[in-house]
Amino acid sequence: MEKYIIGIDSGTTSIKAVLFDLKGNEIFQKAKKLTGIFPEENQYEEDMNEIWEKAKICIKAITAEYPKDHIIGIGITAQGDGLWMVDENMEPVRNGCCFCDGRAAEVVDEWVADGTCDRLFEITGTRIFTGNQNGIIKWMERNEKENLDKSKYLLHLKDYLFYKITGEVTTDATDQSLIMLNQNDRTYLEEAFKICGIDKYRDKFPPILSAKDNAFPVLKELAEELGLNSNVLVTSGPMDVAACALGSGVVQKGHCCSIIGTAALHEMVIDEPLMDNIKAGMTVTHVMEDKWLRLMASLSGTPNLEWMLDTFGQQIKVDAEKAGENVYSYMEKLIEAVPIGSRGIMYHPYLLAGGERAPFTDPRARASYTGISVTHSLKDIIRATYEGVAFAMLDCYQHMPLHIEQVTICGGGANSDVWCQMFADALGTRTITVKGQELGAKGVIINNAVVQGYYKDYLEAVNETVEINKVFEPDMSKHEKYMKYYELYKRTYQVLQETWKLRSELINEK
Repeated sequence: MEKYIIGIDSGTTSIKAVLFDLKGNEIFQKAKKLTGIFPEENQYEEDMNEIWEKAKICIKAITAEYPKDHIIGIGITAQGDGLWMVDENMEPVRNGCCFCDGRAAEVVDEWVADGTCDRLFEITGTRIFTGNQNGIIKWMERNEKENLDKSKYLLHLKDYLFYKITGEVTTDATDQSLIMLNQNDRTYLEEAFKICGIDKYRDKFPPILSAKDNAFPVLKELAEELGLNSNVLVTSGPMDVAACALGSGVVQKGHCCSIIGTAALHEMVIDEPLMDNIKAGMTVTHVMEDKWLRLMASLSGTPNLEWMLDTFGQQIKVDAEKAGENVYSYMEKLIEAVPIGSRGIMYHPYLLAGGERAPFTDPRARASYTGISVTHSLKDIIRATYEGVAFAMLDCYQHMPLHIEQVTICGGGANSDVWCQMFADALGTRTITVKGQELGAKGVIINNAVVQGYYKDYLEAVNETVEINKVFEPDMSKHEKYMKYYELYKRTYQVLQETWKLRSELINEK
């Protein structure tokens, strides 16, 4: 009898349930869009009840097509960071605050000024940004204390979904490594709570388990509602970035993974935490006990292309339709005629509410095109947009502690051969993609399969389930050109930083 495991992945823009066989092949998936809520420019929230209802819809879509006797497990991952609060009855206190939320900007500014930020990096390996739980909790204390007091647990999103499916309140080491974790023994770091002034809320944090131990059966009454057997084993974790690394086979020292989605997350496997003094990015525990991920969690991902296309790309859509082509394929043909550097146009892709968080942290950072003249055309702007994301990636990898052995591209960006080759050329590094689309969901079904004993360990599971799709070798002559324009990219945003704070002050005047 064929056996299947469902992987649930709740991201920023959608939630999906994906059915896999034990070889890691994607069999079926159902996704539902999620509604972003923006109370203010720098705030990004989502309705926890909506997420749960859509999670059930996605699972039911699978069980309606595949017999429940064949489904043996569910693995859960979701966006990390943010704040998801529940009350005594385990009901949401308010909307969840997403990872790209920027409301805690003033808190983070204070922590940078008084040395808290540097001290936290020394003991956790993470440069704090506005989407971390600690800053949002402090903001809640100042602005919505009644909601903070009402909360029983301060959760991550996958922890909330895990509770809804199993009735168990837990978290795992990957989520809590941002940033309340002792990286060495993977328990809570009490000093971090005290430094942030949130130790009074310590008892609201759930117990930590490893992703391998965070396993419980589905609630019996829910199993019936969802069309599952009551003996289905549910696992929670790792969080999305670690799940994607596992699902794409990035488990060896020096190997890297770039997730080009709503954000652009760049991570390198290391075998020792707190090993560098690069005060940028984050340190996340990997699913293996002897591995960590050095993470540069840029916010500069695919929404930049989507925004450009939606805002002033209507003619591109019309022309692509006339040509009978996919609009993205059509755009990539247009930019082939544009030289590296987009004829002097530089795009800085800081489009999301949280600004930018790696390799520098500035919640007020905003996107911009510079260097435009009357000689430029739309295709120059298109290429500059693609290159802006590539330069942001290069900027992150320039701040990694080890030599890059290889980069695996995941997320929506992996579907573009033109972009993947651009990444390889910009980095000067061999870049690959692997088979499959939903690598975060794949990571948690790999974890579930290891927990259930279908593989003896994670390395065996990766070797059996992950297969290379395409390889992109770098053109080093192009790499040299990219490095010259990278200097312009970097100097430009360093100058722009002086204007972002003034801009924020002006638009927020009452």
